Amino acid sequence: MDCKSYAYTTFDDNFAFWSRGFCLLLAGTLALLLSACGGSDGGNNGTASANKGQCTLTQAEIDALTPADALPPGCDFLSVSPLVGLFILGTEIDINGDLKLYVNGVRRNGTPMTLTDFEGATVTVGGVTVNRPADWDVVAAGGDVLSLVTLADYSASISTADLIGMGNLYDAVLDNARPGLEAETINFSTDPGTGEPVIAVKPVPGDHWTDDLAALKAANDYDAAFPNQNTPLYDAMGTGLMGPIGIDEIYNPDADDLGLVERNRPATLLVVQSDGVDNASLKITEDELVSLMDRCHTTAIMLGTFQKDADIDRIVEGRAALERLAGTRGEFVNALNASFLEAAITSFAESLGNLVVFTLSRDTLFAEETVRIEVDSVGASEAKPFDIPADCQRPGWAG
Repeated sequence: MDCKSYAYTTFDDNFAFWSRGFCLLLAGTLALLLSACGGSDGGNNGTASANKGQCTLTQAEIDALTPADALPPGCDFLSVSPLVGLFILGTEIDINGDLKLYVNGVRRNGTPMTLTDFEGATVTVGGVTVNRPADWDVVAAGGDVLSLVTLADYSASISTADLIGMGNLYDAVLDNARPGLEAETINFSTDPGTGEPVIAVKPVPGDHWTDDLAALKAANDYDAAFPNQNTPLYDAMGTGLMGPIGIDEIYNPDADDLGLVERNRPATLLVVQSDGVDNASLKITEDELVSLMDRCHTTAIMLGTFQKDADIDRIVEGRAALERLAGTRGEFVNALNASFLEAAITSFAESLGNLVVFTLSRDTLFAEETVRIEVDSVGASEAKPFDIPADCQRPGWAG
C-alpha cells in the first residue's frame, strides 16, 4: 500500500508498561474509565454499577466481549451508550451575505438526525428564536462539501484486534458519508530502533486527498508492518490539520494546501483513535493543538479503547487528554474494545449521510451574535468568525 512516512529528529522514550497482571484491578476501575462525555449537549455517559467491584470477568473474557453479549451481574458498567450530539462541521457566508451552517447529529434515542428532524429545529440568534422559513431554512447538503481525516494510533498499548476493528469502523464512516466526500487516513507511532515519530499519510502519495472510496478503505486495512511503539499523537493530528509539515513550516498556510483546515470545502471533520497519552511528539504541544482547533473551528471525534498492559495512571491520563482534545465542538467516546466502540458511534457514522446545510438570513443580524441550533433538546452553538480561511492556523489569528 502506498503511503509516505515522516520521520523527525530522534526521540527516546523507554516508558515501561506494567504487566497484564494489572488487569486484575480492572473491574473496580473501569466505571471511571469507560464513561464518556464531550462538547455538544448530547453527552455520552456510561453508567457505573453500584456493584462494579463484583464484576468477575477475566481479561480474556473482557477482550472477547461484544455488545450482543449479556453482561454478567455486577458488570453492567462496561456498557457504553451511543454517541449523542448535534455537530456544526463548518460555516461560511455566501455571496448574498447569508450564513450557511453544515450540521449532522444523533438524537437522544440513539438514531441519526434526519432532514425532517432538522426542519423542526429550534434556531436562535443571540438567544432570540428565529423562524422558518422567514429567517432560516434547511436542505440536504451536497456530496462535495465534507473533508474528513481519520487517524489510527499504532502504539504498543493498542491491541491488534482494536486496530482491525477501527479500520472496519472507519470503513463504515466512509460508507455512510455522502458520495463526493474527500478524505485521507493517517497511521502513527515511532520507529522501534530510533524512537523517531513515523506518521504515514494515505492513500495517495503527494496529495493524499481522494474521493476514491476503494482506495480509502484499503488505506484503513490493518498494516502489520507498521511500527508499534510510542505515541506522537499531537504531531499526527497536526499533520492531519496542517499537512505534512516541516519544522520551519509549522502554522504556515502557504507551505502547502494538504491540511484539513486548508481545504476549500466548507465542512471538516477529524476522527481520532488513540490511547491519548502523547509521549513522542516533537512539534506541537497539546495546548497549541487545542488552540489551533479552536481558532479553525474544527470538530474532532476522539475515540479511545481500553489499553492493554497499561497502568491505571496512564489510562486516566489518556482519557483526560482525549476529552480535552475533543473540546467544545466535538465528543470523546471511550469503550471496552473496538466492537463496543463501533456500536457506540454507528449512528454518528450514519448521520453523516444525512448532513444538512442551514441557511440563516443576513436579516437576522447574526454577524456579532452566537447562533444555536437544537433538535430533541440536543444542540450546538457557533459564533464569529463564520468564514474561516487557512490563515486560522497562524497563532494569534482571530478572524
